[in-house]
Amino acid sequence: MVIFAAIEDEPIERFELAEAALVKTLIASLAGRHPDIAEMLVFKEDDDEPLDHDHPLKGHDKAIFHLHRCRQIKVAVNYKAETFNHKFAPGTTIKRVTKWATKKAGLDDAEALEHVLQISGTRTQPPLNAHLGSLKIRGCEIEFDLVRKQLVQG
Repeated sequence: MVIFAAIEDEPIERFELAEAALVKTLIASLAGRHPDIAEMLVFKEDDDEPLDHDHPLKGHDKAIFHLHRCRQIKVAVNYKAETFNHKFAPGTTIKRVTKWATKKAGLDDAEALEHVLQISGTRTQPPLNAHLGSLKIRGCEIEFDLVRKQLVQG
């Protein structure tokens, strides 16, 4: 069985495990890769709750998992003069956070497509398929600005 997994801010990797592999099998296979791997929580992509260590890895429509020490990441999104706050699991994609942020900002569908999340104080705009937990975060918090996409005119 093939799955894809990432530990905190490391890149997603491909893993081949036995068909009967459990969450704890994945954790054991990563032993030594991170100092506190045994205490990390395992999230299926875009799920809000971590998986139990006896949960099978087989049978998921998208076999993408994220290991992280934070149960939730506090997200702050600045848009104009407002700041919106919400907690998301580390395996939540930037696409899902962006959708939430554009709704909170009251943007219609067309306007929402013209906006992206940018890490506050930087020019970094994470790709939509990135997981929150894959970003360099301080503690279990991250702050974004909701900005208009830079349109390239040629």
